[in-house]
Amino acid sequence: MINPVLSIIIISYNTSEITINCLKSIFQDKGLKEIPFEIIIVDNNSKDDSVAQIKKFKEIKLIANKFNGGFGKANNQGLKIAKGNYILFLNSDTIILHSAISQTLNWLCSHPEASVCTAQLLNKDKTIQASGGFFPNLINIKTWCLNLDDLPFVNKIIKPLHPHTPNFYTHDKFYLKDHQQDWVTGAFMMVRSSHLKPTHGFDENYFMYGEEVELSYRIKKNNPQSQTWYLIGPQIIHLGGASAQNKIDPIINEYRGILAFFKKHKSQWQYQIVKYLIKFNAVSRGVIYSIRGNKNTASLYFQTCSKI
Repeated sequence: MINPVLSIIIISYNTSEITINCLKSIFQDKGLKEIPFEIIIVDNNSKDDSVAQIKKFKEIKLIANKFNGGFGKANNQGLKIAKGNYILFLNSDTIILHSAISQTLNWLCSHPEASVCTAQLLNKDKTIQASGGFFPNLINIKTWCLNLDDLPFVNKIIKPLHPHTPNFYTHDKFYLKDHQQDWVTGAFMMVRSSHLKPTHGFDENYFMYGEEVELSYRIKKNNPQSQTWYLIGPQIIHLGGASAQNKIDPIINEYRGILAFFKKHKSQWQYQIVKYLIKFNAVSRGVIYSIRGNKNTASLYFQTCSKI
């Protein structure tokens, strides 16, 4: 049996219909017909019929967990059995457009200077969705937490953690051309296996959100000359938030992900400063949403501040 060139790892959690639609879109990628690949799905103890539906695809390797250990841990389970020279971490709430996977793979195969690359992520209405950015540091976290990065030209001077999409009022062109950046969103993250496996995968202390930033940081640390690329040719639709258990999870886990990054990779004094900045950000956003009359969202931010 021919070893796969590409291993696609997907995490499933109570997203039966969405996961099946994702799988169907993968098999419609015409370029993959010429490329040996494998699909590994790790189900995190779904309570719907996800496992039963996935089992209908005989060619898929399924790991059915009896617990939900989070996004990073599940991906690492898939990584341990993956045989491909390239690994694609793919969210279940994605739809592959045209031949996005094979296009991305062909690009990475022909660019040995790159360790990681991603496709252009689109919202359901085909508008451009943010995908990755630059590593956290005291300066860009400060501009983000104080909402200064929303001002014109600030992101051109300070490399932002989260660059703006073209729909933002500043009409940034960041996501309109191929370019290098520090990290890419785990919704579609293709990595050279030889650069990934020495890192042992995701940090399992991250339950969900922010783990791809930390992993990208370690890949770069191990291979300082390697590059991470954002490509506009291949495109996918990313629905987003399909596995979030409630509305507060994405907010609090993003904050916690940043704090975990600083605690692991930066000094204690930087960690403490960032903690205060994040609390300020949560409170200020709560106040802003209160003034706007959006009391539910305001409440989420106030709750988040008390839990950080």
